[in-house]
Amino acid sequence: MPVGDAAGHAAIRLPYAHVTAPLRRLVDRYGTEVCLAVVAGRAVPAWVGEALPVLPEVMATTGRRAGAFDRGALDLVEAAVLAPAVGRTFRGAVVDVDGRDGGPGRGQLQLHEPAVRARVTAPGPLPLGEVVDARLAEASVPHRRVVFTLDRPVRPGSHLPSPA
Repeated sequence: MPVGDAAGHAAIRLPYAHVTAPLRRLVDRYGTEVCLAVVAGRAVPAWVGEALPVLPEVMATTGRRAGAFDRGALDLVEAAVLAPAVGRTFRGAVVDVDGRDGGPGRGQLQLHEPAVRARVTAPGPLPLGEVVDARLAEASVPHRRVVFTLDRPVRPGSHLPSPA
């Protein structure tokens, strides 16, 4: 982080601190108060100083909550888009796996079209990084859930053709 003379905005050649609209991010409400106090030559308000030590954890918690809300909204839209296509086969890439070696595979499938990332299961290990054809097993709007299945195990090292 730049300090002293280097802590300035290059375009306007003045001291600079990155702060967005206080209603957009909670941390910026506190940043704004610190900047206002420093510029006015006043002490930072006590309520700001008291909040600063716990602010990183508050921001992490609210960030996780916002992320969960965003993911839930996206999951709902993906389920609504795919609901009429349950039973169809889609081509996608396995982008994450969490199954044990040799056991049932569970992970994430990224479709090219529509641009959806969803759960995928298989009777054996999932081929991380491979392009596969997966059947849409579930698209539940009420549960905000989309699940694909690979109905047969994929042999390790086998390469399916890429979509044209």
